[in-house]
Amino acid sequence: MTDIAMPPEFSPEGDSSALKRRSAMGAVITMGGQGSKFVLQFGSQVALARLLLPTDFGLLAMVGPLVAAALLMTDLGLSAATIQRPTINQTELSSLFWLNVLIGFCLAGLAVAAAPLAAIFYATPAVTPVMMAMSAALLLSSLAAQHLALLNRRMQFGAIAMIEVGALVAGVIVGVGGALAGFGYWSLVAMQITNGLATLILACVFSRWRPSRPGISRDALHLLRFGGTVTGYNLLGYLITNLGNILIGARFGAGPLGIYDRAYKLMFQPLWQMTAPAARVAVPLLSRLAGDDAGYRSAYLAMLGGVLTLTTPGILCAIVFAKPVIVVLLGERWLDVVPTFAWLGGAALTLQLRQAASWLFVSQGRAKEQLKWGGLGSAAIIIGYLIGIFWGPKGIAMSAAISSALVQIPMMWWAVTRSGPVTRADAIQLAIPIAFATAITGGLLALAAREPIWSSLPMLAVAGILAYALFIGALALFPNGRAQLSKAGGIVRRLAKR
Repeated sequence: MTDIAMPPEFSPEGDSSALKRRSAMGAVITMGGQGSKFVLQFGSQVALARLLLPTDFGLLAMVGPLVAAALLMTDLGLSAATIQRPTINQTELSSLFWLNVLIGFCLAGLAVAAAPLAAIFYATPAVTPVMMAMSAALLLSSLAAQHLALLNRRMQFGAIAMIEVGALVAGVIVGVGGALAGFGYWSLVAMQITNGLATLILACVFSRWRPSRPGISRDALHLLRFGGTVTGYNLLGYLITNLGNILIGARFGAGPLGIYDRAYKLMFQPLWQMTAPAARVAVPLLSRLAGDDAGYRSAYLAMLGGVLTLTTPGILCAIVFAKPVIVVLLGERWLDVVPTFAWLGGAALTLQLRQAASWLFVSQGRAKEQLKWGGLGSAAIIIGYLIGIFWGPKGIAMSAAISSALVQIPMMWWAVTRSGPVTRADAIQLAIPIAFATAITGGLLALAAREPIWSSLPMLAVAGILAYALFIGALALFPNGRAQLSKAGGIVRRLAKR
């Protein structure tokens, strides 16, 4: 192919109003997909927890951090560069694809070579074959990265939702089937690889894009600077997410690590599903709204307010009712998960704030600032981990919650609102009613939790409904809170008419 401008369909068309409508529809489509994913992931996690042992999950959790770091390096922020750029041509996009593939092959080879060393580090021989097998995920991810980035750039969120749900269905069938057949931790490995393979196949089908012949143009190399900076920040997120696993696995072994891993997945996987619609549309929408300060500010605050209203009551419910949640969903043998699960809920309350600050940094082209301030905040969390490990998995979860709330999040928000369309005053006006509603709801739920009636799935559902009712009622006590609820209701009504 020749070096020509991308066809118009490679970027979404329209003014700010059209882009907002498209992003809103994208959020609804993504939410529908995430609902399906939530049912599949949650159901499969509960089923696998009853079919497999903590040591099975612990073994995968030992390999997981190493593979996750390699996956970040495989992408090297090149997907973010594709999404964020105002224009991109075939030569640049094809070059990014081949860069992804080259890096993926190199890292897969490195993972295979490093597998015996990882087994020595964890003193667990089974790590070697598992890590070698998981290297296939690196190849699959590198091949799919630019196809998925292109769909995201085009704001084709329906296609992305179908890819994710289809790949998850394939993975769950293989994983649960393997567990039922007695394959133990290999069923978890097969589940991950199947998901990656299905993602690649479906991404190629839906994107309808093919790279040019192998080659990397000099014009595309400047995108590595932006992508590399984004990757640096993502690696900090990786450390925050996975360093706890590494420390627990190295110090206490697969059993305690399996307990921590289940607590982490049970808390954060539903949260990721709930925030995915906004996360999916945020950067492409805000990047297209650059130059329209009022439109940018309005879109961002609406997304963040919606995310906080959607996620905070559920997290509070999980924290307060941690014991019945674990017993009902995972069973009595997982009771040791309870304190770790509750403290991870504290960390979850701040996770969406970190992610939302990243939307501002990336969409405004301020990746270097994000790396700087995110790095300082991450250093505080890492120091907390090194202290908390002396108290085991619970200590890791506790340190994550405290250091994130007191250091990382305030630092990142102070930095990101120093310039740009979204000011500190905007952030404070949004945060005050959310903070008070959180405190009121948490206190009332704690009073309700004293009654010994919550040890069944229907009563946990009642607790969840109660949490959302209390939060919305408390939010409505404040003028800014009522404005947030009104905006959310208006969006829902407009979408219902479409």
